[in-house]
Amino acid sequence: MDTLGLKWDRLVGVTTDGCPSLTGKNVGLLKRMQDKVTEIDPDQKLVFLHCIIHQHVLCKSVLKMNHVIDVVTKIVNFIRARALNHRQFVSLLEEHETEHSDIGYHTAVRWLSLGKMLKRLWELKAEIREFYKKKGKDIPELSDEDWMADFAFAVDVTALMNELNTKLQGKGLFVHEMHSLVKAFMRKLQFLSSQLDSNNLTHMQTLKEVTPSADYLRRYSSKLGALHGEFSRRFEDLRMIEDEMHMISSPFTCSVADAPSDVQLELIDLQSDA
Repeated sequence: MDTLGLKWDRLVGVTTDGCPSLTGKNVGLLKRMQDKVTEIDPDQKLVFLHCIIHQHVLCKSVLKMNHVIDVVTKIVNFIRARALNHRQFVSLLEEHETEHSDIGYHTAVRWLSLGKMLKRLWELKAEIREFYKKKGKDIPELSDEDWMADFAFAVDVTALMNELNTKLQGKGLFVHEMHSLVKAFMRKLQFLSSQLDSNNLTHMQTLKEVTPSADYLRRYSSKLGALHGEFSRRFEDLRMIEDEMHMISSPFTCSVADAPSDVQLELIDLQSDA
């Protein structure tokens, strides 16, 4: 920042990918940045956020879905890695007149496409089984009820995260609008978790297709609870500026007492004019 001539007193927030070397509370980069800002203004608190677009981190550390994603990636790579396999698979889809005419190529760096890829493989699972049989290969996971239940759960959850990511990447969004989207998503996680605990699959359409056992539903409910906790941790600093965000989103109804002191008189004038 010094090299680029950026002013430390203008720094209000930092977003990272959440790796320990950046977020360590005692020696991490964020701690050092906060210390630097505090030297200039003891009252200034930085807002630290963790990026949520990297879904593989959430899937690996919270949902623990690697056993699903690894198999799905292997299937896609088997079909797409060789030109002959790919042509034969496309021909098979044409014969069956399926909704999808191909299967997307997946690599480890294209995690934003994860939800779409999982959904397409789920919809083409019968054709994939047939293709593997014709090639003299076996894919035992597609016949394993427990694995298929985990697969269905992964399809539904990644679809939810993709929906949130798409909304958050919209143009012209203010921070209070993005915060509202995240809060709504967290409420959905709590709601879906409680529904799974009650054996209710109304909003988990893919999972409904495999009718998992009550034990599995409780496990999925626990995973959604863990995901809620992770989102709460990643966005906990936004609570520090919740009053300011409320003032921006609802200036005519927000509490003057909770507003920053330097705008309180101006806020009274604004609300009086209204």
